Amino acid sequence: MSDQAQSGYYQTIAKEFLSRRGAPFFLSPLDLAVIHAWEKDKIPLPVVLEGIGRVFDGLRSRARGTKGFSLSSCEAQVRKALAQHRDRAAGRRRPAAPRSRKAAKAKTEIEACLKSLPAGERTLRPLLQDAAGLLSGEAPNEAALEKIDEAVDGLLWSRASRAEREGAERRTSREFPGRSADEITAAAQTRLIKSAREERKIPYVSLFYY
Repeated sequence: MSDQAQSGYYQTIAKEFLSRRGAPFFLSPLDLAVIHAWEKDKIPLPVVLEGIGRVFDGLRSRARGTKGFSLSSCEAQVRKALAQHRDRAAGRRRPAAPRSRKAAKAKTEIEACLKSLPAGERTLRPLLQDAAGLLSGEAPNEAALEKIDEAVDGLLWSRASRAEREGAERRTSREFPGRSADEITAAAQTRLIKSAREERKIPYVSLFYY
């Protein structure tokens, strides 16, 4: 990360995140890696701050605590804010591409996944079928689609064996020493779910992934 980023991009993100989270008032190695990834992907600073703000506003509205909260937990909302930023920018240059195009792409991937699921799959299938139904409408309910993604992630985590969870936690702990047990578990969960989606070709259904 450049000196300029350390004094500008990095410092601004760190200040915003720590002021909202509160103690502990330091960033973990994984938090630093997350900022580096956002910088590498050239995500504008206002977009990052918007995503972080959404996460903490959501936590406050649900009366949830923020102690020990990791910056990596803001990843999804930052990426969503980036997609919306790009849509707005495209709209200033030319008529925005219809959201139906994104919905059609997501629906195609979901239908392909449904065809490949084992016949005895009775839990994941209904979730994906519900998502395909939502994406068939003229204005898909994005909040409902996000809830389906959360449900799929929860299902994949629940199906991970104890050995898989412990293995993911060991790898995460070695990679990011000094983190709290809760942070290690959260990061390991994210890693394991992502790996399970990729291995089983289970697509995300939220439109900001497209």
